[in-house]
Amino acid sequence: MCGIAGIVRFDDLPIDTDRLGAMLAHLKHRGPDGDGISEHGRCALVHTRLSIIDLLSGQQPMHLSASESMDGDRHAVPRRGSSGPLHLVFNGEIYNHKELRRKLEKRGHVFASTHSDTEVLLYGYRQWGENLPKHLHGMFAFAIWDEADRRLFMARDRAGKKPLFIRYSQDQRELVFASLVGTITAGLPADDKAQIKRQALLNYLRLGYTFGQSMVDGVNELPAAHFMRIEADGEVQIRRYWRPPPISKHSTALGAVDALDEVLTEAVEKRLEADVPLGCFLSGGIDSSVIAAIGQRRLGKLKAGRLRTFSVAMPDVQYDETPHAIEVANHIGAEHTVLQCEIGDAMADLKRLMAVTGEPTADSSLLPTHWLCKTARPHCKAALSGDGGDELFGGYDRYRAMRLLATHRGWIKSIPRGLLGGDAKSSRARLGRLVDAARAGSQPSEQYQSMIHLFTDQDIESLVPGLIQEVEPSSAGANLPNWQPWDDLAHAAMRWDFQYYLPFELLRKVDRAAMAVALEVRCPMLDTQVCDLAGHLPTKVLMPGGKPKALLRQLAGKYLPESICRRPKRGFAVPMGDWLRERLSDDLHDHLFDGKLDVLGVEAAVSRRMFEEHRSGQADHTHRLFSLLQLSLWCDWFETAPPPVPRVGID
Repeated sequence: MCGIAGIVRFDDLPIDTDRLGAMLAHLKHRGPDGDGISEHGRCALVHTRLSIIDLLSGQQPMHLSASESMDGDRHAVPRRGSSGPLHLVFNGEIYNHKELRRKLEKRGHVFASTHSDTEVLLYGYRQWGENLPKHLHGMFAFAIWDEADRRLFMARDRAGKKPLFIRYSQDQRELVFASLVGTITAGLPADDKAQIKRQALLNYLRLGYTFGQSMVDGVNELPAAHFMRIEADGEVQIRRYWRPPPISKHSTALGAVDALDEVLTEAVEKRLEADVPLGCFLSGGIDSSVIAAIGQRRLGKLKAGRLRTFSVAMPDVQYDETPHAIEVANHIGAEHTVLQCEIGDAMADLKRLMAVTGEPTADSSLLPTHWLCKTARPHCKAALSGDGGDELFGGYDRYRAMRLLATHRGWIKSIPRGLLGGDAKSSRARLGRLVDAARAGSQPSEQYQSMIHLFTDQDIESLVPGLIQEVEPSSAGANLPNWQPWDDLAHAAMRWDFQYYLPFELLRKVDRAAMAVALEVRCPMLDTQVCDLAGHLPTKVLMPGGKPKALLRQLAGKYLPESICRRPKRGFAVPMGDWLRERLSDDLHDHLFDGKLDVLGVEAAVSRRMFEEHRSGQADHTHRLFSLLQLSLWCDWFETAPPPVPRVGID
């Protein structure tokens, strides 16, 4: 787990080393164990390292000369990749690197190290070229500079666990990439002033995240499961190398539990490899409990001791799942540690997270996730988590709601909307969203977006007048994969979340919360084989009768007590609604009404109405107010971020 960045020029002007230094400095929190900068004519690469595997020989940027790699006395299979010098920066972990190493050695490649997954990428690219990502199982974002062909090749993992942002300069003479938006802005030259992207603002207000774009104009995220090839003349190709498998309508539950047990066990086993202390987050919910149980079973078979599990004790009993985590740990025999949540100054943590990422998020679970990572970091350098279970196995109520829309839309439309409301998480409010979705339009994509919206378009018109008309009207749902003629709308919604919500919001949140304290988080649920299996199964197997995560709960029954298997889903959260009325009320007021949001065109009167209604208890605007607080913090970051680096030696 690391931080990466780089610059590629499309002309012969030199790359300013001061810019590279500024980018490295901004990335340092992601990789405190080492760093490096290498320059290769039109390309320069930047890397900061968090060492997890191969502590001694995994330094980056890593290089492979034209003369290295092949054993001339052994038969070599024809290669698709370049034979010239290669230079690599890599963020993540490749869990099948040992298997790939054996395959490459059989093809005549000679490795310098014994177990570096980074080195496998270089030799893999030399052997397979653009097909390399198809061979990889893991979490990754990497860039390889092919010096002979003057070509940059970049790729991201299938689920989007590791971030990779790109930006072209205004004069189109260079491309900059980095793990973080803030790293890109830190290295901008003085004559390339960053601007605000209004389309990203609209996406954020609609969904709570920017949908693969950035609030900084021109900065976009390479989509998950895609690679990007940039030629010396600036020609660019972006291609998808993996898609979720087609659903098998004829699949049955027979054998599904055993099949899931097999692939998930293998996924956990691969993620237990580390040359540093490793732990496992354990909330007491189904996802993390299954991961911990499988991990402990594996360590027991190897006689490798007990799995270290961690939970965080929240001060509010309503949000504290410590008793459930302890019950699971005792049952499986793990060595459990309850970490006391050091809440401290929540605003200070939000500001720090904004400073290192340069992105707003409407998800207030960013805070407890960060606190868990921060308190676990002194005990371990990498941790397993249960992220991905809801999206793959049907854990959200909205999937059941889509099933209802498919069969009872007419009846749902007739429910008087005025009777529904209240707390955003109450059953009445959720039913209100279901009614809104039924009335949203004839397309399932429109209905689903209505169900998950942060602000409706009508709300946005009041909050930021003219924004929708100013920005080219677009609906994220227009890009949905295969909504029609799907007859399983619940699975279509799950595909939406896997392709958009998971990489652009959930995994981005986890990455920024963990890497702010240099902690690697590994997600066995998002292993390639697990994703392929879950994506292949219809919802009648995943969640028969609309029961959330029924298949996963059946698997959990092999490892866990019934009391845990039957527990309803609880989100990892803090009492943000109460905090915004009480301990954070003054901070919220100051940030909403200090004028920072004026640059976005936000109507202060609308924000004030929501603020007063929430503080008085007339309404619950927790999600919306937190999203506006994040926007204000982002505006402050955008205004005061490190100044661009002056150009040196360039006319």
